[in-house]
Formats: sequence, structure tokens, C-alpha cells
Amino acid sequence: MRFLNFTFIKLSLSFVPGIIAGFYLDISLQVLFGIVSLLVPVFILAFYRARKQIFPDAFFGILVFLFIFFLGFLTTSLHNPKNRSLHYINAPENSEKTLLQARIIEKLKPASYNQRYIIEAETLKNENQGTRITEGKLLLSTEKDSTEFQIGDILLLPYRPVEINSPLNPYQFDYKNYMEKQAVLKQLRINPKEILKIGQTSSPISFAENLRERIITKLQAASFSEEELSIIQALLLGQRRDISRKIYDQYAAAGALHILAVSGLHVGIILLFLNLMLKPLENLTQGRLIKTILLLLLMWGFALLAGLSPSVVRAVSMFSFVAIGMQLKRKTSVMNSLFVSLFVLLLLKPYFIFQVGFQLSYLAVFSIVAFQPYFYGLVRPKFRVLRYMWGLLTVSAAAQLGVLPLSLFYFHQFPTLFFLSNLIILPALGIILGLGILVILLSLLNALPEQLAESYGQLISYMNQFVGWVAGQEDFLFKEISFSMLQSITAYLIILGLFFLLIQKTYKTTVFLLLAVISFQLSNIYEKQNQFSEEAVIFHKSRNNLIGLYQNRNLQVYHNPDSLASTQRIISDYRTGKNITKIESDTIKNVLRFRDKNLLIIDSSAIYDIPGLKPELLLITQSPKINLERVLNLIKPAQVIADGSNYNSFVARWKETCRKQKVPFHHTGEKGAFRISTEPKALYQLTLKL
Repeated sequence: MRFLNFTFIKLSLSFVPGIIAGFYLDISLQVLFGIVSLLVPVFILAFYRARKQIFPDAFFGILVFLFIFFLGFLTTSLHNPKNRSLHYINAPENSEKTLLQARIIEKLKPASYNQRYIIEAETLKNENQGTRITEGKLLLSTEKDSTEFQIGDILLLPYRPVEINSPLNPYQFDYKNYMEKQAVLKQLRINPKEILKIGQTSSPISFAENLRERIITKLQAASFSEEELSIIQALLLGQRRDISRKIYDQYAAAGALHILAVSGLHVGIILLFLNLMLKPLENLTQGRLIKTILLLLLMWGFALLAGLSPSVVRAVSMFSFVAIGMQLKRKTSVMNSLFVSLFVLLLLKPYFIFQVGFQLSYLAVFSIVAFQPYFYGLVRPKFRVLRYMWGLLTVSAAAQLGVLPLSLFYFHQFPTLFFLSNLIILPALGIILGLGILVILLSLLNALPEQLAESYGQLISYMNQFVGWVAGQEDFLFKEISFSMLQSITAYLIILGLFFLLIQKTYKTTVFLLLAVISFQLSNIYEKQNQFSEEAVIFHKSRNNLIGLYQNRNLQVYHNPDSLASTQRIISDYRTGKNITKIESDTIKNVLRFRDKNLLIIDSSAIYDIPGLKPELLLITQSPKINLERVLNLIKPAQVIADGSNYNSFVARWKETCRKQKVPFHHTGEKGAFRISTEPKALYQLTLKL
């Protein structure tokens, strides 16, 4: 396995586990500094010892792994907010009169009612404690119809940090966890009238953002439809905020979602195109050096054009190292350059390890470099056109192999027609990107011919129509696939084992592959064991009731009449998380029984006095006008639940009543869905309609 002989590949394989361990294991900085300080002299001595050995032993390799592992651990800890004295979470308690001075560093896609930004804290100002320098990123939410701020704007606003909302229903997207992995720990919900813009910083990022906004304004004046313009902005400027949900879902269903994100694919195509254009420079003295410098300058120029967004900067950084490796004309140089970029980026920004785009980009490029030559060698087409199409197909297959486990884990779907989408779109993508850059440059010069704009818009429209047709072949799209992180990791062990076996067919590589297959099977058995359980769930849904009774991959749903359509997203997430095979639905009843527990539901009819019924659980829905103290004295439930269909004022009053009566109270709007899980036994349900 010669590719593993390269230094940065070995270092990265040690560094990444250390980075990950740093996020999940709590070791103080003092201890980590002590460990690394102890390992440095031992490492130096072991290095000189290894140089003098004719037959090196495993001691030096183990020591290198430990040293780089703890270096990664230390890197993560140094970036951990709790270890940074200036971070706002370590600031002393402040009064309501505290003001925050912060700078906007990123604009996020607007929510239904709010405009959202990522801001970098700079100072905290308090009339009692004075001005304190601070740092750290926060999520800022303001009303959507208010004045929009731009990247680089310096704001003065009230400092009232609150927690980012956690998901209220099982298996929903955890936005709080997602933001924490971006080092954003708190959010500010501020009325725009309380925000004062006091200046603007000049930086490459703010310059790039202003340039991008200027380009968008110029393109809006051209003859592009709204749909075409949104795709152009996504393809070339990394701006996906205006893409409709319909178009986004179609690209996802067609396996072409990566087209809409300026990332490794786009930068890789641009690199190949520029490499071909600049090839004549290799004939000059020092031509290869000149070519490499031009490649880097032009790629970073494209990054500037795309607004220097984090995904673009990551992709260009990665391919900058790859471009250098390409000029060495060795496959192993490209592979080693890939791991050099991985090592450097994680050393500077360890939080990148949790970003989906970062993970998918590196896995796709690694898989292409590792597997595509072997796939391509399986067939030798005679005609040039067929060889070209076969090459595209093998590149797409290799990339899909590399990202498949993570795609199943994150997106829970697999478009089997991905090869058709890529076979048609990828050859045209180079033309689309090249023409798009030309259109942008001409629009900036106010010299964009209307005929060129119309032709380019038509080309984008044809691509959308083709993607829509592929997405319409629903029989070829597998959705709601349940795939855990454990299954994903063991699947990558199989992929790694296959690669080792391709490189070198030995007893060790064969055993590694077999062990990887066994581990994957064991992970499947483990996940299936968890699926054969029982659970009752009272979901959170505003203005509606939704109850689920789950047993052995079957789900019985109870809901309000005519409300099932509005709850499909909640049910779909739960179905994927539990790998449910069958769903039945019915209108909600007044009494449900889950194993040995009775659930009484009091709705707007306020009926609760049922002779002989002693419910352990009481669910209050639709804001009934009841005297809860009298109800509690009559039926004596062990738990009271209020779902999302109730008025907040009613919920507050019931909560206080339960506190006085010393009865546990659960509000789904505050604590999330109410869940009762049991061991895998028979589930008995009794429904009674009054």
C-alpha cells in the first residue's frame, strides 16, 4: 500500500481521530499541554533512534500516532469556547443594560418570518462594568421585513443571549446541534428598532460580498426569469437563498443537489479546465511554476467572485494543494496533496470536521482518485466518444461510492438515476460555468448582449427541465432510508478494505475486508434490535393533536380530522428514524391505552368524568375551559401533558396548578414530544370514542 507511505496521509489518519476526540472527551488544557510537552522530546529521541536502525520497529510509528493524535486533541481544545477566556460564554453575568458590539460575518437563508445572520462578538459595554473585549459567534434573528444588513456591518445591539431552540419532535433536524458544530452557542432575537449600525469593516470577505451583491443586481436587470436567476446565483455565486423548495427537492431527487452548491465539484471542473488552457505554458522555462501560480490565482479569483463563502474557501484551499500535486505528475502526489490540505485546514479550523460539505468533498475526491482508475480499466471502449462517456460514468460512480454512506446518514435517500443526471449534466457543467463567468464579467462591464443572456437563460432552463424529468421517475428514488452513524462508519471500513485489496491482494488486506463486512453486519443487527421496541409519542404540533403508537416497525397515528397533511413532515422524520414499514391512521380518541397505562384526552368538549376510569396520563388539548385543580382531585393522574394545540396563557396557568398539586407537568412546546418507551413486548391498545 504505497500511498500510505506518504507522511501527511499518515499524519492525517492520526490527526482526525484526535480532532474528533477533542469534541467528545473533556481533558483540561493543562493536562493536554503536559502530555504534548512530554511527547515532544520523546518523539525527537525516537526519531534519531529510528534513523540509526537498519530495521525500524513499531515503536516510532506508535509514538508518531500518539503525538499527532494529542496534537489534534489540543487543537480542538484550544478552539473550544470554554477554554477561551474572552469568549462571551465566560463573561460575568450582565444586566439588561449591557450592549454588544458585533460584526456580521455571514448571512443565512431567511426563515419564514426572520432574517438570520452569524455575528462575531467584539465588545460588551455595561455602565457598571465598563467595556470588555469579547469574542465568539452568535446567531442574530430579526424580523424578515426589516432593513437587511450586509457582511462587514458593525452593529450595536442589546445583549440578551438565549439558547438556540432544540427540536421538539423525535428525529427532526437538530438546528441547535448543527449551530454548535459551527461554534455558534447562543442566539439573539432583537427587534430591528433596537439595532444601531455604527460602521462597516473593510476585509476581503466584505469586499467579496459587496461584489457578489453588485453582480446579483446586474443579473436581475438582465432578461433572466426568477427561476433561472436563482440557479445562476447558486451555480456561480454560492447564493442559494432564492431557490424555491420545488427546484431544490427536484435536484435532490435527481441526485444532482451538488450542482447547486459551489464546492469541490465546481472548483475541480474549473481546475481541470484551467489546467488544459494553461498546458502550453509547460513548454517554457519555469513554465510549470508559472502555470501553478496562475492556477492558484485564477481559482482564488473565482472564490472572490463567489463571495468567499466558507464552502468555497474550503474547496479552493483543498484544490490549491491538489493543483500543486497535479503539477508533479504523480497520482500519489495528488493523494498526498489532498491529505496535506485536510491536515492544514483542520489545524486552522477544527470545526470544519463537522461540516457536511467538508466531509462530502474530501470523501468524493479521495474516492475518485482511489477508485476511478480501477473502474475505468474494467472496460476499454474503442471509440473516443464512448471512452469519454465511460470516463464520466466512472468518475460519477467513484464519487458516489465515496459519499454514499454519509449521504444515506444525512439525507436518507438514494437516487438510483444519479448516473443519468451526472452523465448529462457534468459534460455541460464546464460550459455552463465558463459561459456563466463570461456573463458575469460582461454584466459588470454593462456590456452583456441580450441575445447571450437569453441563450444562457435557456440553457439553465433546459437543465432544470431535465432534472425535473429525472426527479419525476419516482420508482427509481428510494426515500426515508434509515441509516445510522454506526452503519455509516462500518460501511466506510468496507470501502477502505476494498481499496486496500485493490492496491495489494494479501492475507492482511483480505482479513481487514472480512472484518469490515462482519462489523457492518453487526451494526445492522444492533440497529434492528432497537427497532423491535414499543413507544407512545405525543408529538408537538401547533394548533393540532398528533399521537403515535409504535410497535415493531409499525406505527398507529391518531390525529385531528383533516390535519394529517399538515403533520406529514413530523411523521416522515419519525418514520425514517424508526425505520417504520407500515403506517395506519385514525382520528384521535378520548382514551388510549398503551400497555398498562391509560391516557385520557381532554379536548375542547371538556369531558373528563368517565366512571371507572383511572388514567395514569392526562393529555390536555385544544384549550378546554376546565378547572384543572378539580380535575386532578377527581382522577388523580400521575402525569399531565399539554400539547401544542393550547393557548400559552392556559398552559402557564395549568403549569402553576400542577406545581401546587405536586403533579409532574409536561408542555410539548417547551420540553418537546412526550415519549414513553418500553421493552419489546406485545402492545395492547384500547380506544374509546365518547
